[in-house]
Amino acid sequence: MTPNHSIQSGQAASAVPMQAPHWPAADFRTFGVYMKTVALLIHLVAALWCQSVLAADFEDFGQQMSYFYLTPSQESFNTLQKNADRFRDKLEGAGNGADILVAVMIAKISQTNNWPIGDGGLGRRAKEIVEGKSRLATYVIDDSQVDPTKLDIWWVSFYATGDDHFLENIFQYAGLELPKGDIGRMLVIGAATWSFKANCRQHKRVLEFARQKLNSPSISEAQAKFVKESIAFAETRSTEQGAPGDAPKAARP
Repeated sequence: MTPNHSIQSGQAASAVPMQAPHWPAADFRTFGVYMKTVALLIHLVAALWCQSVLAADFEDFGQQMSYFYLTPSQESFNTLQKNADRFRDKLEGAGNGADILVAVMIAKISQTNNWPIGDGGLGRRAKEIVEGKSRLATYVIDDSQVDPTKLDIWWVSFYATGDDHFLENIFQYAGLELPKGDIGRMLVIGAATWSFKANCRQHKRVLEFARQKLNSPSISEAQAKFVKESIAFAETRSTEQGAPGDAPKAARP
């Protein structure tokens, strides 16, 4: 019988005393184990979050480098140098020469704008390049020493300065027929062809340069065909990603 029913029928509700629910006693012997498990999970989540943030920051750094020439300023140069120092271990640990490319970029920006180079590890390497006395500095400035790494140096030099001279250097190898028996030249032509086509899509300046080359009377038939393909590749970029050559948001001022 419910309390409401007993009141409506005029009978007194049953006065049964309430009993507290019975909870099992806590086993404090396992409490430390649980806390250690929770702490470990928190640590893992925090580590994964930090890695995710670091990866995003590193990607933003790459975008800032690639589009520096669009809006150069001493403030953005200082930020770039700070990020270079921040990611120095990652750059050097990659073992692919990424640290050298960043140093080249710092040197080129400094030389073009007469802005001071910081005292960080990569800054010291950049100063070495500016001084032009080391073997590395000689290699960087000697356009007759051409290999796939030199193409990367020309690209970062373009990103640093926006100077078409470096596009000219790269374009002289882009779209050429691959030679037989010359592996070194094959690698250079292959890298120049792929990178030029890709950057037509990523950079308006490179796309404009390609269009100018297409109208040049001295362009070869093979390169003219390649340039047309590169322009078409850039122009078919999805409108959801922005117009061909637009800088990603992370790289914009």
